[in-house]
Amino acid sequence: MPIKQSGKRLRVPWRLKLDENDLPVTLPVFMAYCAVAGALRPWNRLGTKSIVTLVTTDDFYYPVFAEAARFFASQIWQSQRFHGNVLQWSDKNFRHEAEALRDESAILFASPSYQIQEDDRLLSDAVVPLAPRTARHAEAALRRAGLPITDESVDLLLGEPWSRLSRAFQDRRGSLQALQRLRSLPKPAPALPADREDERPPPTIGPTLSDMHGFGSLVEWGYDLAKDIADFRAGIIPWRDVENGVLISGPPGVGKTMFASALANSCAIPLIYGSASRWQEAGALDEHLKAMRASFAEAKENAPSILFIDEIDVYGNRIETDRNSAYIRAVITALLQLLDGFERREGVVVLGACNHPDLLDSAIKRAGRLDRHIAVPLPDAASRRSILEFHSGVIMCAADYELFDLATEGQSGADIERLVRDARRVARRQSQNLNSEHILRNLRPLTKLPEAYLRSLAIHEAGHAVVSSEVGHAPISCIKISRHKVDDEIRELGYVEYQPPAPQRRTRQFFENAIATFLGGIAAELEVYGSFTDGAGGADGADLNRATDLATALEGSLGMGHTLVAGRFEQSEATNLRLYLPELRREVHDILETQLARARAIIRAQRPALDAVADRLLEAGELAGEEVREIIGHHRRFTVSLAKPPRRAGM
Repeated sequence: MPIKQSGKRLRVPWRLKLDENDLPVTLPVFMAYCAVAGALRPWNRLGTKSIVTLVTTDDFYYPVFAEAARFFASQIWQSQRFHGNVLQWSDKNFRHEAEALRDESAILFASPSYQIQEDDRLLSDAVVPLAPRTARHAEAALRRAGLPITDESVDLLLGEPWSRLSRAFQDRRGSLQALQRLRSLPKPAPALPADREDERPPPTIGPTLSDMHGFGSLVEWGYDLAKDIADFRAGIIPWRDVENGVLISGPPGVGKTMFASALANSCAIPLIYGSASRWQEAGALDEHLKAMRASFAEAKENAPSILFIDEIDVYGNRIETDRNSAYIRAVITALLQLLDGFERREGVVVLGACNHPDLLDSAIKRAGRLDRHIAVPLPDAASRRSILEFHSGVIMCAADYELFDLATEGQSGADIERLVRDARRVARRQSQNLNSEHILRNLRPLTKLPEAYLRSLAIHEAGHAVVSSEVGHAPISCIKISRHKVDDEIRELGYVEYQPPAPQRRTRQFFENAIATFLGGIAAELEVYGSFTDGAGGADGADLNRATDLATALEGSLGMGHTLVAGRFEQSEATNLRLYLPELRREVHDILETQLARARAIIRAQRPALDAVADRLLEAGELAGEEVREIIGHHRRFTVSLAKPPRRAGM
């Protein structure tokens, strides 16, 4: 049934106030949208049914204009039957023509090099020239993005190639940040003659290794690889001296794919993306292997290059005996041949990425293949701040960073990117530039802890520090408490970090000192408040649980208890051992009781040091190990050493 039309034309987009909710397009796409809408002004009616060919000029980039044309058709024509029939004449086939005729609407682009045929004109209702972008289009795009309209910004949007604009303006990046990034990067070099085109190095668009935060040794490896590849291209070293494979693993969202892109940009070489799941989607075994070999062939044709194989752990290993084992063995064997078979992959660096490296076939990790394995953990607080700055360009004050650190603890780089995307959407709705307030508003809800509760946290953590210092367990690296709590989430609100202890004899005394340190927080609460809270026990990482497991190992598996009988200690079975062996349970209880009494005696003797550390921690929120040691040393009372309590009879 035909759509009823009012007959009233819509105004051109640079005069039309469009709803932000209905315009999920980037700034360059909006510029192209203005050009498309201007060319199609006679068809700028609601519900129009037309097949139009737009003849382009040299100022044309199909990916941007195709997105703009789809948006025009879906918004201006408002046809529910429009299925995105936006094509280039050179790519059109009979199926596309049938879909255009079925929907009675299509937008076809004809590049300057394409010769429009008579059949093309018969299919099209009109053949219209597409004018290049204008200053009015750039001004409209800046106005929509909420950016100031300056001659410099307009000239930048008119002078940059469409491809660079498309890469700079992305959904995850604010318009202001994209403009700043374009201004900071060098201008594209003028075109070279065809016979000298190979002399130009590829442009660097996107992240580089300097933007990778929280990747540790993987970034160092990347810089070494970039230097080796530069030396190889200069003829200084042969390819056999270049490390040509690495396996990177980590939880989802830490940025393994982004690292591959940054590595390729820093090395100034092409990145070829190959996913194990995509290869599998090609079809049966033969098609699967063809897709795999095609990726390796593409990487070799573009050598030196990086071939990124995502989800490589889906292949498992060849020792599995299920009904798919023959298929998996064939795929893994082919992959091994491509990695290090008869035909050497000279010039190709392979990056394998996975979440579960222990599931991967050991032959893939053999020397000469992906023999180096680097794990990427979830980013720490400093890395999360850097990731936030990279995606948003926002720098917060110390108080805001404290909230951000707490709310994003345990989150990946992808989680922070999503956070910035949500915050940017809020800023757009308010017609404001993105700032720290928008970031904080999209954090997980936080509750400020009362001062009395914070005091108990400080007493608890100070107890660990004082006992550890007195028994000589391990040097303290830092001590911290949180002033806020993430709603509906159970997590530690305070902790003490220790430096790795110096090599020493791990005797029974060593383990008893560790148990006393674990119980130091409970001891401090008992001495100050007369009781301790439930946070000291129950969870696997809680103080009392760790002390109990260590005491169980001491008595039940290390041969340091009442007998010399030793055995393999499995933490998962420790609870059952204590439950079904009453004698072991009593011995563990005796150890805990003795070390708790020892820790309480230390707290009583060093109460001034405990109070001083707690007061300073309550004031600062976080203390470095050096400051903690200085406070304890200043307030320490000299007493008879309790580091070696008398042993019980029979020990």
